[in-house]
Order: sequence, then C-alpha cells, then structure tokens
Amino acid sequence: VLDRNHIEEPGFRELTDKFGKRGREYMEGFKLKGDDTRILKNYLSILDAVQKKIESAGRAIKKVFESDEICRLLETIHGIGELSAVLIRYEIGDINRFSSAKKLCSYAGLVPSVYSSGGKTYHGRITKQGNKWLRCILVELAQRATKRDMNLRQHYNKVKSRGGSRKARVAVARKLLEIIYKVWKEKRPYYENTCSGCPV
Repeated sequence: VLDRNHIEEPGFRELTDKFGKRGREYMEGFKLKGDDTRILKNYLSILDAVQKKIESAGRAIKKVFESDEICRLLETIHGIGELSAVLIRYEIGDINRFSSAKKLCSYAGLVPSVYSSGGKTYHGRITKQGNKWLRCILVELAQRATKRDMNLRQHYNKVKSRGGSRKARVAVARKLLEIIYKVWKEKRPYYENTCSGCPV
C-alpha cells in the first residue's frame, strides 16, 4: 500500500524501523488515495492484534520455562534460550522413551542413512525422518552454540574441514542433542569442560 502511494515524506523514508513508534505515528497520519487510507489502517490494526498474540504467547512460554526444571537445565547448554528450551522440552516429551542418546538422535532424524552395496556398508546424509521441529531447532542452535562453546567449535571445525559447513552444522546439532540427553537424564546443569560437553 505504501509503495503504490509513493510516500515521499523524508522523515518517514529515513526511518530504519518503519513499524516502530515514530513510523506508526507517520502511518496513522497518512492520507492516501482511494481506499488505501482505510486499507492501511486495517492492516495496522491486524499487526496490533498479532503483536498482542505474540506478547501473550511470550508470557505463556516464560511462565512454562520458569516452572519447569528440565527447561531451566536445558538453558544451561550454550546456545539454548527460554523459547528453544521449551520447544525442545515438549518436542521430546518423556526422555525415558529413549534408551540412549543415539535413539534420541534417530528420533530427531539426525543420524546418517545407511545402505549396503557389494558387501560394504555406506553412510549417507541424515535421514531427515522423525521430529522435524526438533531437528530444525537444533540445526538452528548449532551455529549459535559454536560461538560460545570451545568443544563444539572444535568439533564444527573438524567436520567442516572434511565435509563442509552444512555437514558440520548437522554434526554439532547431533552433539547438542547428545548433551541435552545427558543433562536431562542426570538432571544436572551443563558446564563446558574437557570431556566434550559432559556435565560435571
């Protein structure tokens, strides 16, 4: 709507956040052609309603995080914040469903596919089967975790030198999930140390 009205107001055009407080003040005062003023105001009211929903969801997530011991333990792992802790907590559900960290990694689709040919076994790309939300959040967190955790950064660089950055991110995501499993099962916070991410 704003593009087709060619807004030339210098103060508005220079704003980096046009949906911030100052930008909203400008938009509320615009007189646009035809029905565009009404359309703009309708869109702004929709944005306000969505923002209220986001804020409400944020408060609910914070409340869940603060009341859940596992969520608070997961946040001690580098790269994991309140939102990601809650997401991981509830996508996994009951950690006792998994007899090992490897089974949990398989559930998230973070294990390599395996196939045989000519009597030999080969490992290919990750299966991408299982819980896609858990897999996606872990791959996303992997990049952040390598900036704060020396062990994970070393693991990332080692895998990257052999298979590239994408493979390295997946490898770190799998390592993160192994750490999550140990922290959750032992109910102890994570401390970076020389044993590659074991709680002490």
